[in-house]
Amino acid sequence: MSGCIKPEAANMEADILEMTLPDSVLISPPSITNTTVTAFVNFSKLNIKAVAPGFAVTEGAVIQPASGTPQDFTKPVTYTVTSEDGHWRKVYRVSLLQNVAPENFSFENWTVNPDGNYYIPYELVETEHQNIWASGNSGFSFITPEKQPEAYPTQRTSDAVQGQYAAYLETKPTGALGAIVGMPIAPGNLFLGSFDAAKALTAPLEATLFGIPFNKKPLRLTGYYKYVSGGAVTDKTGKPVTPARQDQCDIYAVFFKASPEKPFLNGSNVLTDPSVAAIAQLASGGSTPGGGYHAFNLTFTYKSEVNADDLAAFGYKIAIVYSSSKNGAVFEGAVGSKLYIDDVKIVTQ
Repeated sequence: MSGCIKPEAANMEADILEMTLPDSVLISPPSITNTTVTAFVNFSKLNIKAVAPGFAVTEGAVIQPASGTPQDFTKPVTYTVTSEDGHWRKVYRVSLLQNVAPENFSFENWTVNPDGNYYIPYELVETEHQNIWASGNSGFSFITPEKQPEAYPTQRTSDAVQGQYAAYLETKPTGALGAIVGMPIAPGNLFLGSFDAAKALTAPLEATLFGIPFNKKPLRLTGYYKYVSGGAVTDKTGKPVTPARQDQCDIYAVFFKASPEKPFLNGSNVLTDPSVAAIAQLASGGSTPGGGYHAFNLTFTYKSEVNADDLAAFGYKIAIVYSSSKNGAVFEGAVGSKLYIDDVKIVTQ
Protein backbone atom coordinates (compact mmCIF):
# COMPACT_ATOMS: atom_id res chain seq x y z
CA MET A 1 0.00 0.00 0.00
CA SER A 2 1.33 3.40 -0.89
CA GLY A 3 0.01 6.94 -1.07
CA CYS A 4 1.03 10.42 -2.02
CA ILE A 5 -0.06 14.01 -1.41
CA LYS A 6 0.18 16.29 -4.39
CA PRO A 7 1.54 19.76 -3.69
CA GLU A 8 -1.03 22.54 -3.74
CA ALA A 9 -1.22 24.34 -7.09
CA ALA A 10 0.48 27.72 -7.26
CA ASN A 11 -1.79 30.76 -7.03
CA MET A 12 -2.79 32.24 -10.41
CA GLU A 13 -4.00 35.62 -9.08
CA ALA A 14 -1.98 38.81 -9.50
CA ASP A 15 -3.75 41.62 -7.67
CA ILE A 16 -2.83 44.61 -5.54
CA LEU A 17 -4.97 44.26 -2.41
CA GLU A 18 -3.77 47.23 -0.40
CA MET A 19 -1.49 50.26 -0.61
CA THR A 20 -0.17 51.79 2.60
CA LEU A 21 1.26 55.21 3.40
CA PRO A 22 1.56 57.01 6.74
CA ASP A 23 -1.83 58.26 7.99
CA SER A 24 -0.41 61.78 8.29
CA VAL A 25 0.18 61.78 4.54
CA LEU A 26 -3.13 60.35 3.28
CA ILE A 27 -6.08 62.66 2.68
CA SER A 28 -8.49 59.80 1.93
CA PRO A 29 -8.21 56.00 1.61
CA PRO A 30 -6.61 54.78 -1.65
CA SER A 31 -8.93 53.76 -4.46
CA ILE A 32 -7.91 50.38 -5.94
CA THR A 33 -9.47 49.13 -9.16
CA ASN A 34 -8.53 46.32 -11.52
CA THR A 35 -5.83 48.42 -13.22
CA THR A 36 -5.27 51.55 -11.11
CA VAL A 37 -4.43 52.70 -7.60
CA THR A 38 -5.13 56.32 -6.69
CA ALA A 39 -4.58 58.19 -3.43
CA PHE A 40 -4.80 61.85 -2.45
CA VAL A 41 -1.89 62.90 -0.25
CA ASN A 42 -0.57 65.96 1.52
CA PHE A 43 2.39 67.08 -0.61
CA SER A 44 3.75 69.26 2.20
CA LYS A 45 4.41 66.13 4.28
CA LEU A 46 6.39 64.12 1.75
CA ASN A 47 8.89 64.33 -1.08
CA ILE A 48 6.75 63.45 -4.10
CA LYS A 49 9.90 62.52 -6.04
CA ALA A 50 10.84 59.82 -3.52
CA VAL A 51 7.75 58.14 -2.07
CA ALA A 52 7.95 54.51 -0.91
CA PRO A 53 4.41 53.09 -0.66
CA GLY A 54 3.87 49.63 0.72
CA PHE A 55 1.77 47.07 -1.15
CA ALA A 56 -0.06 43.92 -0.15
CA VAL A 57 -0.61 41.54 -3.08
CA THR A 58 -2.30 38.19 -3.54
CA GLU A 59 -0.59 35.25 -1.86
CA GLY A 60 2.67 34.26 -3.52
CA ALA A 61 2.57 37.10 -6.07
CA VAL A 62 5.51 39.44 -6.66
CA ILE A 63 5.29 43.18 -7.35
CA GLN A 64 7.80 45.25 -9.31
CA PRO A 65 9.03 47.78 -8.38
CA ALA A 66 9.22 46.13 -4.97
CA SER A 67 6.99 47.26 -2.11
CA GLY A 68 8.69 49.99 -0.10
CA THR A 69 10.98 51.13 -2.94
CA PRO A 70 11.15 54.95 -3.35
CA GLN A 71 9.63 56.19 -6.64
CA ASP A 72 9.09 59.53 -8.37
CA PHE A 73 5.32 60.13 -8.30
CA THR A 74 5.26 63.43 -10.17
CA LYS A 75 3.61 61.23 -12.81
CA PRO A 76 1.81 57.88 -12.41
CA VAL A 77 4.15 54.95 -11.71
CA THR A 78 3.60 51.60 -13.40
CA TYR A 79 3.71 48.52 -11.15
CA THR A 80 3.57 44.93 -12.45
CA VAL A 81 2.21 42.11 -10.31
CA THR A 82 3.19 38.56 -11.32
CA SER A 83 1.23 35.60 -9.99
CA GLU A 84 2.81 32.86 -7.88
CA ASP A 85 2.71 30.41 -10.80
CA GLY A 86 4.45 32.98 -13.02
CA HIS A 87 1.86 32.68 -15.79
CA TRP A 88 -0.20 35.79 -15.08
CA ARG A 89 0.73 39.45 -14.92
CA LYS A 90 -1.30 42.55 -14.20
CA VAL A 91 -0.14 46.12 -14.79
CA TYR A 92 -1.31 48.91 -12.47
CA ARG A 93 -0.96 52.69 -12.84
CA VAL A 94 -0.40 54.08 -9.36
CA SER A 95 -1.05 57.80 -8.84
CA LEU A 96 -0.46 60.02 -5.82
CA LEU A 97 -2.45 63.22 -6.18
CA GLN A 98 -2.02 66.35 -4.13
CA ASN A 99 -4.85 67.82 -2.10
CA VAL A 100 -5.32 70.79 -4.40
CA ALA A 101 -8.42 69.83 -6.34
CA PRO A 102 -8.86 71.81 -9.56
CA GLU A 103 -11.94 73.95 -10.14
CA ASN A 104 -11.56 74.45 -13.91
CA PHE A 105 -11.60 71.69 -16.52
CA SER A 106 -10.67 72.49 -20.11
CA PHE A 107 -10.13 68.92 -21.35
CA GLU A 108 -6.94 69.91 -23.15
CA ASN A 109 -4.76 67.11 -21.75
CA TRP A 110 -5.22 63.50 -22.86
CA THR A 111 -3.17 60.33 -22.77
CA VAL A 112 -3.88 56.70 -23.69
CA ASN A 113 -4.14 53.67 -21.43
CA PRO A 114 -1.09 51.35 -21.17
CA ASP A 115 -2.41 49.11 -23.97
CA GLY A 116 -2.92 52.11 -26.25
CA ASN A 117 -6.62 51.36 -26.74
CA TYR A 118 -8.47 54.42 -25.44
CA TYR A 119 -8.07 58.01 -24.31
CA ILE A 120 -7.89 59.20 -20.70
CA PRO A 121 -8.09 62.92 -19.80
CA TYR A 122 -5.91 64.31 -17.04
CA GLU A 123 -5.48 67.64 -15.30
CA LEU A 124 -2.33 69.65 -14.65
CA VAL A 125 -2.30 71.19 -11.16
CA GLU A 126 0.85 73.14 -10.33
CA THR A 127 2.65 71.14 -13.09
CA GLU A 128 1.62 67.81 -11.52
CA HIS A 129 -0.49 65.25 -13.39
CA GLN A 130 -3.89 64.70 -11.79
CA ASN A 131 -5.51 61.49 -13.06
CA ILE A 132 -8.88 62.28 -11.53
CA TRP A 133 -11.17 61.50 -14.48
CA ALA A 134 -12.48 58.03 -15.23
CA SER A 135 -14.83 56.43 -17.74
CA GLY A 136 -16.29 53.05 -18.60
CA ASN A 137 -13.84 52.57 -21.48
CA SER A 138 -11.96 49.81 -19.67
CA GLY A 139 -15.21 47.89 -19.17
CA PHE A 140 -16.10 48.37 -22.84
CA SER A 141 -12.73 46.85 -23.76
CA PHE A 142 -13.74 43.60 -22.02
CA ILE A 143 -16.88 43.22 -24.12
CA THR A 144 -15.66 44.80 -27.34
CA PRO A 145 -11.84 44.72 -27.48
CA GLU A 146 -11.38 47.58 -29.96
CA LYS A 147 -7.83 48.72 -30.68
CA GLN A 148 -8.44 52.29 -31.85
CA PRO A 149 -9.25 55.07 -29.33
CA GLU A 150 -11.82 56.51 -31.73
CA ALA A 151 -13.90 53.32 -31.41
CA TYR A 152 -14.50 53.79 -27.67
CA PRO A 153 -17.48 55.55 -26.05
CA THR A 154 -15.35 58.21 -24.31
CA GLN A 155 -12.93 60.14 -26.52
CA ARG A 156 -11.44 63.55 -27.19
CA THR A 157 -12.54 65.77 -30.06
CA SER A 158 -11.08 68.81 -31.81
CA ASP A 159 -14.60 70.29 -31.97
CA ALA A 160 -14.04 72.52 -28.93
CA VAL A 161 -15.37 75.80 -27.57
CA GLN A 162 -11.81 77.02 -27.34
CA GLY A 163 -8.39 75.42 -27.22
CA GLN A 164 -7.47 72.22 -29.02
CA TYR A 165 -9.76 69.58 -27.49
CA ALA A 166 -13.08 68.89 -25.76
CA ALA A 167 -14.56 65.71 -24.29
CA TYR A 168 -16.70 63.65 -26.66
CA LEU A 169 -19.05 60.92 -25.39
CA GLU A 170 -20.99 58.59 -27.69
CA THR A 171 -23.33 55.70 -26.90
CA LYS A 172 -21.91 52.62 -28.64
CA PRO A 173 -23.23 49.11 -29.37
CA THR A 174 -21.44 46.29 -27.58
CA GLY A 175 -22.01 43.60 -30.19
CA ALA A 176 -23.09 40.00 -29.76
CA LEU A 177 -21.38 39.45 -26.40
CA GLY A 178 -22.92 42.58 -24.93
CA ALA A 179 -26.39 41.46 -26.01
CA ILE A 180 -25.87 38.01 -24.46
CA VAL A 181 -24.98 39.45 -21.04
CA GLY A 182 -27.78 42.05 -21.11
CA MET A 183 -25.48 45.00 -21.84
CA PRO A 184 -26.30 45.86 -25.47
CA ILE A 185 -25.07 49.46 -25.25
CA ALA A 186 -22.24 51.37 -23.60
CA PRO A 187 -22.90 55.08 -23.03
CA GLY A 188 -20.05 57.51 -23.28
CA ASN A 189 -19.43 58.64 -19.72
CA LEU A 190 -16.87 60.69 -17.85
CA PHE A 191 -16.69 61.36 -14.12
CA LEU A 192 -14.47 62.46 -11.26
CA GLY A 193 -13.37 59.27 -9.56
CA SER A 194 -12.27 55.85 -10.75
CA PHE A 195 -13.70 52.83 -12.55
CA ASP A 196 -13.29 49.24 -11.34
CA ALA A 197 -13.30 47.22 -14.54
CA ALA A 198 -13.36 43.97 -12.55
CA LYS A 199 -16.99 44.72 -11.63
CA ALA A 200 -18.04 45.91 -15.08
CA LEU A 201 -19.79 42.65 -15.96
CA THR A 202 -20.91 41.39 -12.54
CA ALA A 203 -21.95 44.61 -10.75
CA PRO A 204 -21.82 47.50 -13.24
CA LEU A 205 -23.44 50.08 -10.94
CA GLU A 206 -20.76 49.40 -8.31
CA ALA A 207 -17.95 49.70 -10.85
CA THR A 208 -18.16 53.51 -10.83
CA LEU A 209 -16.41 55.00 -7.78
CA PHE A 210 -17.49 58.64 -7.65
CA GLY A 211 -15.74 61.48 -5.87
CA ILE A 212 -12.46 63.29 -5.20
CA PRO A 213 -11.60 65.30 -2.04
CA PHE A 214 -12.76 68.93 -2.18
CA ASN A 215 -12.34 71.58 0.51
CA LYS A 216 -14.50 74.40 -0.84
CA LYS A 217 -18.28 74.80 -0.81
CA PRO A 218 -19.54 74.57 -4.42
CA LEU A 219 -22.26 76.98 -5.52
CA ARG A 220 -22.64 76.37 -9.25
CA LEU A 221 -21.38 74.14 -12.05
CA THR A 222 -20.91 75.96 -15.36
CA GLY A 223 -19.65 74.99 -18.78
CA TYR A 224 -20.58 74.32 -22.40
CA TYR A 225 -22.21 71.33 -24.07
CA LYS A 226 -24.01 70.18 -27.16
CA TYR A 227 -26.04 67.03 -27.56
CA VAL A 228 -27.40 65.00 -30.45
CA SER A 229 -29.86 62.30 -29.39
CA GLY A 230 -29.49 58.93 -31.09
CA GLY A 231 -33.28 58.54 -31.19
CA ALA A 232 -35.68 56.19 -29.43
CA VAL A 233 -34.50 54.56 -26.19
CA THR A 234 -34.17 50.77 -26.03
CA ASP A 235 -33.82 48.64 -22.89
CA LYS A 236 -31.23 46.03 -21.95
CA THR A 237 -32.99 43.46 -24.12
CA GLY A 238 -32.70 45.75 -27.14
CA LYS A 239 -36.45 46.48 -27.28
CA PRO A 240 -38.05 49.96 -27.27
CA VAL A 241 -39.03 51.16 -23.80
CA THR A 242 -42.66 51.85 -22.90
CA PRO A 243 -43.76 54.58 -23.09
CA ALA A 244 -41.52 55.47 -25.99
CA ARG A 245 -39.08 58.34 -25.45
CA GLN A 246 -36.07 59.94 -27.06
CA ASP A 247 -32.64 59.51 -25.53
CA GLN A 248 -31.28 62.32 -23.35
CA CYS A 249 -27.90 63.17 -21.90
CA ASP A 250 -27.13 63.78 -18.24
CA ILE A 251 -24.87 66.35 -16.58
CA TYR A 252 -24.71 66.61 -12.82
CA ALA A 253 -22.46 67.22 -9.84
CA VAL A 254 -22.77 65.78 -6.33
CA PHE A 255 -21.14 67.12 -3.16
CA PHE A 256 -21.09 64.59 -0.32
CA LYS A 257 -19.63 63.85 3.10
CA ALA A 258 -17.17 60.95 2.84
CA SER A 259 -16.46 58.49 5.63
CA PRO A 260 -14.07 55.57 6.23
CA GLU A 261 -17.03 53.21 5.81
CA LYS A 262 -18.17 54.91 2.59
CA PRO A 263 -15.27 56.81 0.98
CA PHE A 264 -16.96 56.82 -2.44
CA LEU A 265 -20.44 56.75 -3.94
CA ASN A 266 -21.37 54.60 -6.95
CA GLY A 267 -23.96 54.28 -9.67
CA SER A 268 -26.55 52.83 -7.30
CA ASN A 269 -26.51 55.62 -4.71
CA VAL A 270 -24.78 58.72 -6.11
CA LEU A 271 -28.00 60.79 -6.18
CA THR A 272 -29.82 59.25 -3.22
CA ASP A 273 -27.34 58.41 -0.46
CA PRO A 274 -27.84 60.19 2.90
CA SER A 275 -24.25 61.45 2.70
CA VAL A 276 -25.17 63.71 -0.24
CA ALA A 277 -25.10 67.36 0.86
CA ALA A 278 -25.91 69.02 -2.49
CA ILE A 279 -26.74 68.25 -6.12
CA ALA A 280 -26.54 70.34 -9.30
CA GLN A 281 -28.17 68.69 -12.34
CA LEU A 282 -29.19 69.57 -15.88
CA ALA A 283 -32.99 69.77 -15.91
CA SER A 284 -33.53 68.53 -19.45
CA GLY A 285 -30.96 66.66 -21.53
CA GLY A 286 -32.63 66.63 -24.93
CA SER A 287 -30.94 67.49 -28.22
CA THR A 288 -29.57 71.02 -28.34
CA PRO A 289 -30.72 73.21 -31.25
CA GLY A 290 -28.31 74.15 -34.00
CA GLY A 291 -24.79 72.83 -34.38
CA GLY A 292 -22.99 74.87 -31.76
CA TYR A 293 -22.28 74.65 -28.05
CA HIS A 294 -24.71 75.89 -25.42
CA ALA A 295 -23.81 77.23 -21.98
CA PHE A 296 -25.06 75.53 -18.83
CA ASN A 297 -25.16 77.09 -15.37
CA LEU A 298 -26.35 74.62 -12.71
CA THR A 299 -26.97 75.69 -9.10
CA PHE A 300 -26.15 73.34 -6.22
CA THR A 301 -29.27 72.65 -4.16
CA TYR A 302 -28.28 71.86 -0.58
CA LYS A 303 -29.97 69.15 1.47
CA SER A 304 -27.87 69.60 4.60
CA GLU A 305 -25.52 72.08 6.24
CA VAL A 306 -21.80 71.85 5.54
CA ASN A 307 -19.50 71.41 8.53
CA ALA A 308 -16.72 74.00 8.17
CA ASP A 309 -14.12 71.96 10.08
CA ASP A 310 -14.77 68.82 8.03
CA LEU A 311 -14.68 70.87 4.85
CA ALA A 312 -11.27 72.34 5.69
CA ALA A 313 -9.97 68.84 6.46
CA PHE A 314 -11.10 67.45 3.06
CA GLY A 315 -13.90 65.48 4.69
CA TYR A 316 -16.15 66.19 1.70
CA LYS A 317 -15.85 64.97 -1.89
CA ILE A 318 -17.23 66.15 -5.19
CA ALA A 319 -18.24 64.15 -8.24
CA ILE A 320 -19.04 65.53 -11.69
CA VAL A 321 -20.73 63.10 -14.05
CA TYR A 322 -21.47 63.29 -17.78
CA SER A 323 -23.28 60.64 -19.82
CA SER A 324 -24.43 60.45 -23.43
CA SER A 325 -27.44 58.36 -22.31
CA LYS A 326 -29.13 59.42 -19.08
CA ASN A 327 -30.13 55.89 -18.12
CA GLY A 328 -27.10 54.25 -19.66
CA ALA A 329 -26.05 52.82 -16.28
CA VAL A 330 -28.96 50.36 -16.58
CA PHE A 331 -28.29 49.93 -20.34
CA GLU A 332 -31.16 52.05 -21.56
CA GLY A 333 -30.34 54.50 -24.33
CA ALA A 334 -29.93 54.96 -28.06
CA VAL A 335 -26.87 54.04 -30.09
CA GLY A 336 -25.35 57.13 -31.68
CA SER A 337 -26.26 59.63 -28.95
CA LYS A 338 -23.43 62.20 -28.83
CA LEU A 339 -22.48 64.56 -25.99
CA TYR A 340 -19.73 67.19 -26.23
CA ILE A 341 -18.38 68.87 -23.06
CA ASP A 342 -15.91 71.73 -22.70
CA ASP A 343 -14.68 74.49 -20.37
CA VAL A 344 -16.33 73.32 -17.15
CA LYS A 345 -15.94 75.26 -13.90
CA ILE A 346 -16.93 74.70 -10.28
CA VAL A 347 -17.92 78.09 -8.84
CA THR A 348 -17.25 78.06 -5.09
CA GLN A 349 -18.13 80.20 -2.12
